[in-house]
Amino acid sequence: MRVITREQAQNLDRMAMGDYGISGEALMGNAGLKLAEFIRLNLVDIHSPKIGIVCGKGNNGGDGFAAGELLHLWGFNVKIYAMVEKNAIDGDALIYSDRCQKNGLQIFYNNHIPSTKPKFDLMVDAVLGTGFSGSVRADTIPWLEWINTCKLIVSADIPSGVDATTGTADPHAVNADDTVSMGYSKLGMSIEPGKSFSGHIHSVDIGFPDIINELDGRLWSVISEKEIRAILKPLAKTTHKHVQGKVLFVAGSIGMTGAAYMTTMAALRCGVGLTITCAPASLNSIYEAKITEGMTIPCPDEGSGIFTQLNYDTIMNCVDWCDVVAIGPGLGQDNRTHELVESLIKTIEKPMVIDADGLRPFYRNIELFQNIKSDFVITPHIGELSQLMDIPTELIQKDLPGTIEKIMAKLPGILVAKFAPSLVAWQGQGAVNSTGNPGLATAGTGDVLTGIIASFMAQGFGTIEAAKLGIFIHGRAADKWTEMNSQRGMIASDLLSQIGTTFRDYES
Repeated sequence: MRVITREQAQNLDRMAMGDYGISGEALMGNAGLKLAEFIRLNLVDIHSPKIGIVCGKGNNGGDGFAAGELLHLWGFNVKIYAMVEKNAIDGDALIYSDRCQKNGLQIFYNNHIPSTKPKFDLMVDAVLGTGFSGSVRADTIPWLEWINTCKLIVSADIPSGVDATTGTADPHAVNADDTVSMGYSKLGMSIEPGKSFSGHIHSVDIGFPDIINELDGRLWSVISEKEIRAILKPLAKTTHKHVQGKVLFVAGSIGMTGAAYMTTMAALRCGVGLTITCAPASLNSIYEAKITEGMTIPCPDEGSGIFTQLNYDTIMNCVDWCDVVAIGPGLGQDNRTHELVESLIKTIEKPMVIDADGLRPFYRNIELFQNIKSDFVITPHIGELSQLMDIPTELIQKDLPGTIEKIMAKLPGILVAKFAPSLVAWQGQGAVNSTGNPGLATAGTGDVLTGIIASFMAQGFGTIEAAKLGIFIHGRAADKWTEMNSQRGMIASDLLSQIGTTFRDYES
């Protein structure tokens, strides 16, 4: 499912009207019709329902007026509250405001919020629209608070107070039960916290020309169940372990052997045929005890429990054997390990997944990615993105899509940004995951994701497909576990037990 940013939504309007001759009045009328039809469908079981509509002065308010006119003509009890005086409304919104008045619809034109709690069966939020960014104005806050006291809320296009691009939300944003999004859903409605404010999203066709691929900026989509089913096919009946691919892991260190275990087992659970996990020699017995289905190779460590340049030849001797190399989970912060990682990534010519401590050599040195000779995926969380780009985490959280644009201008590989939800970005395109929950905010889940993505790459999926599959299956496994248990109670190893159950849905 395609989604668009605020700028793309504005550009779509301009192109539809300027290049294709579709009038703003027609688009607004179509938006009002789709909104009214959705409202009518949701009120069929209520006898003589009461509908309230709060309209701002712009096009979003115009959509509310257009819907109100139709609902009134269909016999519904409708009241419209315009947040401003009538002389402050202009353009196409004024056309529909006038039509509502001529049809005898009750409209309250003023900027004073009603003193009583709304007594409506359904409230329509048509206040701010996709043009909103930053903070809600002080005189608008009481209106949004008033809307939020209603028992059923439908937002027109986007909940008021949610940023259409970044997903940031003002503390007073409308908390919609449903959002009827005009033409295309907005990117910010798929990213938290905007996703939670948007409720169920219903994208409706209001007559835009098919020009979405002509819009400037990154082409975003939401990863759907349908897309995953098209990519992920049942195993071939004649397959065997060598066909299923081989992954080499450089992971773990003293105190963090669990990371090596998690990432390796995740790869095996996702169907890869063979794995070798490199282990600091003094810790190899732990690796072998935990990773019984995979192979290990001890790397001399003089009892230090870490990887160093001394291990370069041992690791490189295994690279020819594998299809994919995964580097990073649990490697630790020792500079000697970072030097080894830098040497490896400059030399290896097999596809790679680089995560966690494997990203440390790239901190504030993002140009180092240009030295990689193969396809690769990186999987940073917000803190690691901050270190890579030297941007404060608070700024990244306020504008993750903007940060993605900055890093992708310098990154020749695939980015998986671990967020709520995770996002994938590649050349001029991006995808937002549709699975997962807050239970993933626990140690080790990122290591599991690295193993999942590496496994799919080794099985022959392209890096983009592997990244999409990886975050989707990772999130779906978390969803399955929390359906039976709880979000707060989940730990990373619980994902391993759910991966097989998740795949069962795609093997018929």
